[in-house]
Amino acid sequence: MKKRYIASLCALLLGSLSGCSAISEEECRLGDWHQIGLSDGQNGQKNNAAKYNKDCSEYQVQVDLKVYNDGRYEGLKSFCTYENGVSVGQANKSYNNVCPADLSNEFLLGYTPYYNLARAESDKHKFESDVNRYVSQLGDGDLSDRDRKNYKGNLKSSRSKLERAEAEVRKYENELELHKIQIEKGKIVKELAKNDLPDTRRAQLNKRLDSLNKQQRLYENLSQVDNTIQRMKGIANLF
Repeated sequence: MKKRYIASLCALLLGSLSGCSAISEEECRLGDWHQIGLSDGQNGQKNNAAKYNKDCSEYQVQVDLKVYNDGRYEGLKSFCTYENGVSVGQANKSYNNVCPADLSNEFLLGYTPYYNLARAESDKHKFESDVNRYVSQLGDGDLSDRDRKNYKGNLKSSRSKLERAEAEVRKYENELELHKIQIEKGKIVKELAKNDLPDTRRAQLNKRLDSLNKQQRLYENLSQVDNTIQRMKGIANLF
């Protein structure tokens, strides 16, 4: 397992550079293609059969493609879930479209709203850092006129980018809250469809559903107001 990790890390960091194989000689000769495919699937890796074939050909070994693909598909079943989509999105990790058609919808349902917000927050932090850096540089009394002019221009640009990033964060925060509401409403509606549901539980669920509907309208209104403000700012910037 340790060799497997090192080989995968090496392939990730060095790509096609010589001297770094995607798979070790020991793994090639062992030929546990189901386990290798399973591990690739569980880690959301693209199909690496061609890379493994190339590396293992040095030892006169070929990948059992069917066994590898079956293992990888089994691994993707645990990767391509709503819950894992949330986790990958929150971590601001890119998605390589590895989930097959029958599994991708659930993964993307969780991934998209969380990734959008995580990416927007990352951009916001970057531009905040840029603004702080240029402000600090402008505090240097020994700056030349040319450098001061450049830093002022960079500061203005970074502040503009930060403002847009903050708007993106608000937008995706609202979208995420609406997403959470929709997910909870879906669960409630599903439970309410049960014929043997006790009346007390049904009343609790209906009360919660009413509350969620009110929250939904609130966030929808906030999104509309924010969109209107951003459009007005966009028009103002044209003049």
